Amino acid sequence: MDFDAGTKVSNFFKSRKLAIVLIFLIIVFSIMGTHIPQKSQLKPEVYNTWKNNHPAQAALFEELGLTNLFSSLIFISLASLLFVNTLFCTSNMFSTAFRRAGKKQFQKKAYINSLENTASIRTGMEGGQVSSLINSVLRERGYKVSREENRIFAEKNRIGTFGTPLFHACILIIIAAAVYGSISRMEGDMRLIEGQTLSEEHGNYMFINEGPFFNEKHQNFDISLEKFYPDYKDETGTSLGPGGKLVISENGQKVKTDIVHPNHLMTYNGYTFLGNVYGLAPLLILRNPDGTVYSGSYVTATDNDNSGRYVTFFELGDTGLQGGLMVYMTANLTSVKIMEPDVEQTPLLFLKIFDRGKEIYNGTMRLNDTVKVSDKYLGFYDIKYWSNFYVVKDNGTFLVYAGIGLLVLSLTISYFVIPKKIWIEMVGDENNSETEIYIGGRADKFRSLYEEEYRDIVNRIKERL
Repeated sequence: MDFDAGTKVSNFFKSRKLAIVLIFLIIVFSIMGTHIPQKSQLKPEVYNTWKNNHPAQAALFEELGLTNLFSSLIFISLASLLFVNTLFCTSNMFSTAFRRAGKKQFQKKAYINSLENTASIRTGMEGGQVSSLINSVLRERGYKVSREENRIFAEKNRIGTFGTPLFHACILIIIAAAVYGSISRMEGDMRLIEGQTLSEEHGNYMFINEGPFFNEKHQNFDISLEKFYPDYKDETGTSLGPGGKLVISENGQKVKTDIVHPNHLMTYNGYTFLGNVYGLAPLLILRNPDGTVYSGSYVTATDNDNSGRYVTFFELGDTGLQGGLMVYMTANLTSVKIMEPDVEQTPLLFLKIFDRGKEIYNGTMRLNDTVKVSDKYLGFYDIKYWSNFYVVKDNGTFLVYAGIGLLVLSLTISYFVIPKKIWIEMVGDENNSETEIYIGGRADKFRSLYEEEYRDIVNRIKERL
């Protein structure tokens, strides 16, 4: 009874029908996950905007757990079942492959004559000589030969038996690597202003998503945006789009410098840096009437409509006032003929100040201009570019690549290293004056292509005899 139950469990988990059903369900849920906003894949402000615009849908999807679909119990259970199913199938395949590879399958003429490729040769030579000549021919063709009394078994490319099991093992590695990568992954957005340096730690990310196995394993090296180029050009003058020159430092020493642009990412110690959005950041300083600084910072503004105008809203220190600004780079008209890159640009800032929703200031500022706001003075003293960098730390990437590499190897073995076998039985007549040789051969795949090799071996044996 226990044996029957174990067999039923084993048959269930290695069932192909189960694999098909699981793959179908995973595909369905994955499609759903691409259409339903996922909390772990979106910035909080983006997700909250969608939630506010679709309150009924958001409430339903959150109740069903569909906004955290890929980390939900049902999705993890489906992936785990597929892993177990593949594990059972792979184990069974390896067991069969080892059994086939280690067994010397001597056969008699009844089996040999039932094969697609079969032949018989009659010779007057005695059995020992015949066996020696046949061994010589088969070994020349790369076969490993074994003999048992009057029967010969020869095989070639035995390793090809493991191609299919290895393919399934690679799928297991990729599944395990993908799961491990997702639960130990860290990804986030880090915003840097030109000249600014931030440490790689949790609090310095604008948005961050950490897997449960990441365990706050931040490496705390320093990241600096040395220079930002709105239109970066390489040494040939080819425009490569916006690019930022990043500098990685550890213990005060520069360890890597690279320019990140849309066609080039930067990697360091398992981290990957990709360029994201960028904008302008004017430096606004609020001073007391006596000239001392009350507050100040670079205010990051974004070009939302690709118009070249950068807009933002901000709090004016802790004064209770709110501000809105639009800034862009402009240039004075001139009658002198100059090239476009040589045009000197200066920033122009449009500023509005509100007190509890009431507009109290609306004006234009140029660099180093100062305006009076209530009992204080607000000055525009500098402007720099800022850029967001998408930072990813995925510990499962190497394992996925290793799995893909092994997958290619397994497919190469499966399709180019084809196991081939030859069976021979030598039967003497009643007077032992002649020997009848029965030869049969078979390849595990592409059997029609094997016929030529088989015929060549038979003809070679005939020539020797």
